[in-house]
Amino acid sequence: MAALRWNNLVGQERVKAVFEFAFQKETLGHAYLFCGERGIGKFAAAVDLAMAVLCKGAEARPCGECPSCKKVKAYSHPDFHVIMPLVLGAEHKKDGVLTDEGWALAASSAKARIEDPYRLQRYDGIPDIPVEWVREANHAVMRGATAGPSNALIIDGVESMRKESANAMLKTLEEPPPGTLMVLLTDKLHAVLPTIASRCQIIRFPLLPPDAIRAELRRRLDGGGNANAAVETAAASGSLGIAIEELENPLDEYYELAASLWNDCLRGGWGSAAKSAENLSFGKDSFTTCRNTLSCLIQLIRFAFLKKFGQTASSINYIAVEASYQIELPKAAVPADIEHIVQIAQRAFSDLEARGNAMLIMANLVCTLMETLNGEEQ
Repeated sequence: MAALRWNNLVGQERVKAVFEFAFQKETLGHAYLFCGERGIGKFAAAVDLAMAVLCKGAEARPCGECPSCKKVKAYSHPDFHVIMPLVLGAEHKKDGVLTDEGWALAASSAKARIEDPYRLQRYDGIPDIPVEWVREANHAVMRGATAGPSNALIIDGVESMRKESANAMLKTLEEPPPGTLMVLLTDKLHAVLPTIASRCQIIRFPLLPPDAIRAELRRRLDGGGNANAAVETAAASGSLGIAIEELENPLDEYYELAASLWNDCLRGGWGSAAKSAENLSFGKDSFTTCRNTLSCLIQLIRFAFLKKFGQTASSINYIAVEASYQIELPKAAVPADIEHIVQIAQRAFSDLEARGNAMLIMANLVCTLMETLNGEEQ
């Protein structure tokens, strides 16, 4: 059997080893559920695997050069299918059915995702996976491969799938035709329907080490050294997708807002914290302001964790955030406390992404953080 080659996936050596062994031994499963943080390589790995099983190369696969590989990269292979959440406008759906414009959006979105698997998806509304897209892909998989022995399906953001869409996939997940590879992706394993998760082999993707992110960022910058401080800060995020976004859209302003909000909560300054939360929640672009502030807050907590609990000096040398933005953790905090605090911030972030009320989300965040940090009910 040909060896498995990774053309897109950065780092994730444990995950690579698992699939390299299965690929060579011809023991690949038919359904996997990849879970982990945004931008850490789940989609990149899924594309590499799909391309590999469809590749016609003789040795290392995917070769990237055969007609099959080129069709996968162009999203024109008849046995390669991608489903992902979309935000549909009035022109994309009529009488509950996708229009030609809707199908065009689906195709262009999937193609853009394949072209740069690490670019994070941004939505202007609540994303949803259209059931028609699921049914079409389901039908394509169940009829069997048309251009070879294998069929590959990637479902991104599977936690966005409604029951109607999920039910359309259950039989396929359980009893797919021979040669089928189905890879489901999620940032929120807890939100995936149990009926879906139970039919898949779960593969967990850990955060990336700074060295791996740093090397890829510098490669994308063509080796440029004019953004070293920014690269160092972005590399500490643990997510290549988040790091790319931070380099393209500097977040200094939001790091400052996040640090200020944290310090108010840590000091028990209810009035100041409530005022900060209120200010973040108002304005013509309050969603972006709150979202970026929460993202930066999560990063600052992680940086502070590494600084407090890092075993060696090298574990904190890459933390290049301006000193004025860095935060301190409670002196008595233990790792389990920090994990709980990060979960509080991540829950607020997820609620915001689902287009919840920004003012209520931020107010609840402040109350919960102050209670957790100071050990008293607000």
